[in-house]
Amino acid sequence: MALTTIFYGDTGHSYESIFGRHLRGARKITIEDPYIRSQHQVLNLVRFCELVVKIGTAESIKLTTGTDSQYQQGEVEEKFTHLQESLQEHGIEFTWKFSDVIHDREIRLDNGWLIKIGRGFDIYQKPESWFMVGANDHDLRPCLETKVDIFKR
Repeated sequence: MALTTIFYGDTGHSYESIFGRHLRGARKITIEDPYIRSQHQVLNLVRFCELVVKIGTAESIKLTTGTDSQYQQGEVEEKFTHLQESLQEHGIEFTWKFSDVIHDREIRLDNGWLIKIGRGFDIYQKPESWFMVGANDHDLRPCLETKVDIFKR
């Protein structure tokens, strides 16, 4: 079990450094995060999926998330459909469903790991400018404060 606090302003916490070693060998990935709704949250999910593709062992990713309205759900589903098609090209099935009752955020891997991050994928501060160091490289982007709990089930 690993318990880590990422402090406000910390750098050096890319998705690869947080999730990478735990994703190795995982074939089925289940994500529960009620806040994959807005553009930046969906893009964070895409970045996580890019890491999953690089690791190369996953066969499926199942997402449960929430929305604030039917309109928002339609917008998000369009983005998820694009991601689904892209992941299919890499041999990964991506499915999603919506829930009004989930609250906690967690990632369950069929290789036995359970990862809980208080903020989910949304751990980075918005850059002051998209033309500064750290805007695209998450190792260099300052973080928001959150806790990361990783358990072997």
